[in-house]
Amino acid sequence: MIHEIVQFIEYLENSNSEIFSENLELKEGLYVFLEKENGELVIKDDNTLKIGKDTDKNTPLYVYFLERYTNSEMLINKSFNANEKIFIDIGSSFGISFSGKGLKQTERNKKYSAIEAYFKAALEYVDKKNERHLTWHKEMKIFAKTKMFDFFESKEEYKEVKAAYMFYFFLKEPKISDFKELHRKYLSRKVFLFDLKKNETHGISNDLTVGNVSKKPFMRHKTASFEINYKVDGYTALKLYKFFRLQQKNKVFPNPLPLFVDRNELTKKAISIYKNDHKKGHKEIIEDLINKGENLQNYYLFYFQNNLKGSRIVDLDFVPAFKYEIDNMQIKAVFNIKSKETGYLLYDHKIINVFEFQQKIVGKIFNNSLVQFSQKNNSYSYKYFDDIDNNPKYITSNTYTQIIKYRKSFYDYIYKSKRQAITDTMFQDIMKNGVLDDIRHDEYDKEKKYHKKEFQIKEKLNIWFSLYTYFTPKKDNDMINKTENLFQRIKVIAKNEKERMRTDEEFAFASGQIIWKLLIQSKSSNPSHALLEPFLQKTEAKLFKLAIARTFEMYKHEFTLYPVKYEFDKIFSEIMGYEPDETNLKNLLPLILAGYFSETIFKKDKTENE
Repeated sequence: MIHEIVQFIEYLENSNSEIFSENLELKEGLYVFLEKENGELVIKDDNTLKIGKDTDKNTPLYVYFLERYTNSEMLINKSFNANEKIFIDIGSSFGISFSGKGLKQTERNKKYSAIEAYFKAALEYVDKKNERHLTWHKEMKIFAKTKMFDFFESKEEYKEVKAAYMFYFFLKEPKISDFKELHRKYLSRKVFLFDLKKNETHGISNDLTVGNVSKKPFMRHKTASFEINYKVDGYTALKLYKFFRLQQKNKVFPNPLPLFVDRNELTKKAISIYKNDHKKGHKEIIEDLINKGENLQNYYLFYFQNNLKGSRIVDLDFVPAFKYEIDNMQIKAVFNIKSKETGYLLYDHKIINVFEFQQKIVGKIFNNSLVQFSQKNNSYSYKYFDDIDNNPKYITSNTYTQIIKYRKSFYDYIYKSKRQAITDTMFQDIMKNGVLDDIRHDEYDKEKKYHKKEFQIKEKLNIWFSLYTYFTPKKDNDMINKTENLFQRIKVIAKNEKERMRTDEEFAFASGQIIWKLLIQSKSSNPSHALLEPFLQKTEAKLFKLAIARTFEMYKHEFTLYPVKYEFDKIFSEIMGYEPDETNLKNLLPLILAGYFSETIFKKDKTENE
């Protein structure tokens, strides 16, 4: 992987790409280039540029300063002036900078001491055989000690400057190649977790590793058999630094980023798609490449997170081949309903690729908390590695737990084509607990007369039953056909006096139908689907039927007695008289839910208040 990163950065450098300056901006402040007059460095008004919010970024002077800034920028905590912390933003023998805070709060003697320290450190990266570089170093130091602060004291406008306002001074005479030479030497020694000693050639890349330092024992790899990570030389560390800089500062990498092995042009093409339109994420980039006939295989997939210390890679894996299309995945709307809020009607539809699976399936089963759709922006966002706000106002405890447990598996399934990442056990756990959680949190809107979670529950049931065997192909249990057949079978039993209940599945489905019929008689202040939960907690058939019988006792006054049994009476008696073989009724839970949420088989009677 390191080899591929180095190759890619070399490719970008050799292709004269301007990508290394993409999206970079100068900080607010005053920028000055110094030129000689009568043998001395002087400040002229036409050699200065004030940067504010409305500064034109396309002027030659802006580009001039941006080039010099980016090729003299210091690494965090590795400046030439770390102790005094006055000159810490850039570091070069040909330039110096400080903030408004340093200008106002630092004593003159301390500033001079800091200047000495700064240029002493900068001299380490100057080629002692290069007379021009040594001369420029000396001239810059003399200017900093003799003229730099006098300039500010003579200007009234800088006496009340903001603490964050920056001041930058660069020599005009050195070319950008001179700045790059010093910066390269600095980085090749400093882009390590620990600075290289004079006799060392290899170290631990600061961009790949978090140190096992004794001062932070909680960050140590307790079970590792080694004390340090993979070591690289200065050249490699510099390329790694540039790679991560493109990701973090230039922000030209999509997230996740595919880095193709031996196909740098394809990686650059993927980045170009993102650069041209930041609204295009990994999904759109992959689809664009596929539509152009590209063969997506043999690449490293990086997922970055910028708020981390040390390595910002939170996931990295090799993808031998990306499988875009999905075979034989179809969602049947056996539980049909129209949303009271959006008017959206559940319908039969096929899932033809992994990104449709991500948006239409993963988004639904995790309640729009893992894959989030914003109606306002008409866009999706993803929380595969981000922190998730565990606020009960926005997410239930079950949904939060399921996301934390399983989101990495769904990421691997979608983005890395690891079809084995989602197992049948995992899928059944997510769907069962997701539906039960929605039932538990359901509320009834009396004004609009609908159950707030019913659409969500039926949508999940459609997904659950449609994909019931999808992640275990050998499993023979077609829940869609079984639900439809049971509905017809219970109708036959209900209408025919001689027909009897024969199977546990018929018992479970019919029980769901009866429980629904009983619970809609409730006159409680919140007749929600949460009333179903006590029945679903029963594991023994005896207790389950007892709960049904007691509920009937509560609402029997709502039912009319007929000389000849009609559908309700017949099914109720069949349930009470049937002894299931299944000893744990939770194994029949899907079919109980199917019966409850399916269309009712019972005729409506004018005397019943539904």
